[in-house]
Amino acid sequence: MVIKLEQSKTIVGYARVSSREQAVDSHALEQQIARLKGAGATEIFQDIQSGSRDNRPALKELMKSISEGNIDEVIITRIDRIARSLPKLRECIEIFVNIGVNLRVLDQAIDLTTSQGKLMVNLLGSLAEWETDLLSERVRHGKKYRRDKQAASESYPWGYKTISDKYQLNESQFLCLISNRPSNYRELYHETDVTKLNALTVKEIARDCIDIFFHAKAATRALKSIFQKYGLAKINYRRNGTDGKFHWTVTGFTLWLSNPVLCGHTAYLQRINLGKGKRKKNQRENWEFVYNTHPEHRLITDEEALEIQQILKFNSKKGPITNSELNGTNSYREYAYQSGLVFCAECSSKCITKSAKRKHGGKYYYFACRYARMGCINLKSTRKQNIEDALIKTLVQRSQALTSESEQSPIPQEKSEKLKELESRLDALEKIQGFDPDLENLKEKIRQQIVEEINPFISDSIMNKSTEEIIRAGNNLAIWHTLSPDDKVKIFQQIVYRITVQNGEVKEVALKI
Repeated sequence: MVIKLEQSKTIVGYARVSSREQAVDSHALEQQIARLKGAGATEIFQDIQSGSRDNRPALKELMKSISEGNIDEVIITRIDRIARSLPKLRECIEIFVNIGVNLRVLDQAIDLTTSQGKLMVNLLGSLAEWETDLLSERVRHGKKYRRDKQAASESYPWGYKTISDKYQLNESQFLCLISNRPSNYRELYHETDVTKLNALTVKEIARDCIDIFFHAKAATRALKSIFQKYGLAKINYRRNGTDGKFHWTVTGFTLWLSNPVLCGHTAYLQRINLGKGKRKKNQRENWEFVYNTHPEHRLITDEEALEIQQILKFNSKKGPITNSELNGTNSYREYAYQSGLVFCAECSSKCITKSAKRKHGGKYYYFACRYARMGCINLKSTRKQNIEDALIKTLVQRSQALTSESEQSPIPQEKSEKLKELESRLDALEKIQGFDPDLENLKEKIRQQIVEEINPFISDSIMNKSTEEIIRAGNNLAIWHTLSPDDKVKIFQQIVYRITVQNGEVKEVALKI
């Protein structure tokens, strides 16, 4: 006679805490696991995620094991550990019932083997879903309240801190370069006064990173310089944040540079809630901006912010590697500004850049239609130098035409407000009697500012000028030909709409005017 012994039941536990619960009580998960083991669970599945997320990895693994018939009973501490939405809870319960797996809930004394237990599960599931909806509603009201009072976000960009719901530059000491350390630094090993170490503040390093970007003209090259200068290595932290760590990826660095907080502004509604704990980035044009919330704590000016966006946009068209100058004082190669501006006159497609060796050494560069010999009859390439010559010729002609129109117009050309103010200040200073070296230096400085306002090509003020003002100032060939590759990228991308080429020649130059 064979006596068949009853096989032992496989009892597992499922523990879940949200990341917020774990942050408040670091032992929350540990306590749950201890209770589940005390109730008889021999194996524990655990997640640290919101209960509104249905794709929790440990829960998916648990349900898979149940479907395969490997589990007889599941123990949880509360019903909302499995799900906070009633549809998801019912889905799990249906699987338990169909396969014959019992669910035991410790805090509510529920057992699925009874009809009363099934009823209680549904009731408690409805309450859990209602509680989640209430929490979401409270969060929405809380965020609206913060927007109404123009409060700073709880997560602030690197270089800042928040005090009384306002952004402030972080001027705490952060890092001391070896080159800046005092000669007696060994004696300061146990010194509590860190100011004696000549350390740089977070604010100073943040501004230096921006200056490095302007010099490098690309995020990748800038980060390389930043990491080399400050002796940083790649680490596994997810992102910059309130942890105070100094670490960036290329994407993270470009997002930081584009953050309106750096300009003294605050932006809300940057992300959209999709439900079930999921969010996605909102389009920038749909953000809610509040300007000048902390103007005295800005890292960059609005003009610098515009230049940053122009650099990032230009690099995204072709990529900084193709256009970068690896040696010399310029960040961009010759003709780099033409990337993204040259189109085929036949098929309207964007042209691609190519190069060929010269007979006597060196190379020449040209644009060709990307569909040449593939349906497009524009087979002849156009040299980049010829494109530049045609562009400059068009600019000079347009400048002279604008000047001629102004001279013929009975309405005199209006001076800018800044020019009027400078001329007024100079006129007042000229009326002061006697000779004073400081006064003469001040007058000379104002005269220089007037010259720069009239001719923006001799200063960085060109970034603040309109397309028409820039073209008016460029009324001769020498002005355009003497521009550096970096200046050409900065200026031509601002004033040129597109250039069309056909059979080796420039067909049309369209300006943004």
